Amino acid sequence: MRFTLFFIPTLVVLSASCKFRNFNVESKNVSDADKIQGNECVRQLAKWEAEANGVSSRPSTLLKLKNFEIPAELVERDVSEKTPTELQKAFFFQKDGKEYVRWLIQPEDSKWYKEVESFVQTKTGKAPAQFEYFNGYLTASRSVIVVDPESGYSFSLKASTNNTAGHWTDKKQQWEDGKDIRAVSEYIARYDKKLQLKHAVILQEPMAFGIKDLDQANVIRLLGEVATCEKFYLPGFSALHEQVGKEFAGQTSPAEFWNETYVKPLGRALAEFAGVWGLSFDSPHSQNFLIELDKSKKPTGKVILRDLGDVFVLKEQTDRLNAQGVAWRLDVSHNVKKGELHIAVGLLHGNVPPTWVNAEQYKGMWGWSFFDSFEREYSSLTGFELSSVAPPMDASTFSYVSKIYPINTGAWRSSMIKFAECAERQKTNLGVCPAGLIERFPK
Repeated sequence: MRFTLFFIPTLVVLSASCKFRNFNVESKNVSDADKIQGNECVRQLAKWEAEANGVSSRPSTLLKLKNFEIPAELVERDVSEKTPTELQKAFFFQKDGKEYVRWLIQPEDSKWYKEVESFVQTKTGKAPAQFEYFNGYLTASRSVIVVDPESGYSFSLKASTNNTAGHWTDKKQQWEDGKDIRAVSEYIARYDKKLQLKHAVILQEPMAFGIKDLDQANVIRLLGEVATCEKFYLPGFSALHEQVGKEFAGQTSPAEFWNETYVKPLGRALAEFAGVWGLSFDSPHSQNFLIELDKSKKPTGKVILRDLGDVFVLKEQTDRLNAQGVAWRLDVSHNVKKGELHIAVGLLHGNVPPTWVNAEQYKGMWGWSFFDSFEREYSSLTGFELSSVAPPMDASTFSYVSKIYPINTGAWRSSMIKFAECAERQKTNLGVCPAGLIERFPK
């Protein structure tokens, strides 16, 4: 085993004799210990991620994470000018008058880190030592929640691994993919600062660095308001967990509760994602979505979207927004759509369905609610009546529901020309600009 473990008392699972497990962490004031283990919101996210999912369950144990210290000239980097200073300092540092980068090793990986080790040895003449600078937590996927013990700053990181907790294994984090992610992140940033989204919170991925010869990378994703503990984020798959879903719903039917607080808000959030940027998810399952909760752990009506490496982009929309660069990058990886808006959601795809929702509710209530909310919000935002080209919904039991909208029409093009001009210049002419767009301009 290439990493050591130490336990935080607030994360210990209740004994097997208890009928229900405790999926909440202890609430406390911020202390110096948070620099080591992360704040309450970070620890709560880690606990839900690791323990409250329908695929696998393991303790949300705090780990000492392994990393190499690699001469910076051996890696390429793509760093947004908006990257938090704490994040840059966590990875890039000076030692003996030379710049180095901390290359994080995914804790469960027993394969890909060896390539990096051999590469550095070949270039420098000696094998790199393994350090334990960062602390962190495993998640339900390959990503790791990371805590910088010097600053206490928390974030998420993706690195190569041949072992994961879910169904998807041996996932190499490619440098080319890292650059795709950065291109999408920068594309989003163009309008994210010009518009105040009402339903979606998009977790930006402002920094990636990689080794070109190996096509390997570390990709860093922000944790939004969890990093400052202003909000809690409940993973979508945790909301649909047998026990956790019931606990949040209380006396309300869990299927109806999550229809109102997850399914419908998700439809609106993905309408903003598609309406503003022409983006949709390639694998839109509940791993990619989180439900925003206030400090009392009540849903706020917003949904967090994560994993910008898992998206399609609509070419016609990037053309209208003069963002052909992102379309060119994603076209190489076959993630560009032309003339069709592909929208799907797999709320329980890859997970074990809870007993409190049946197949008919999944399709008839959740599927219908999702697309009704999506189409209404998209139309209000863009000025194009999406229901006019909506096909029947395809559905697979407890998996994906989907629609492919043909948008290569004169009416859609006309609407998007107006949308792009109004968004760029922040026009407020109600007769010209969509009402849903105007209400998103910063006040």
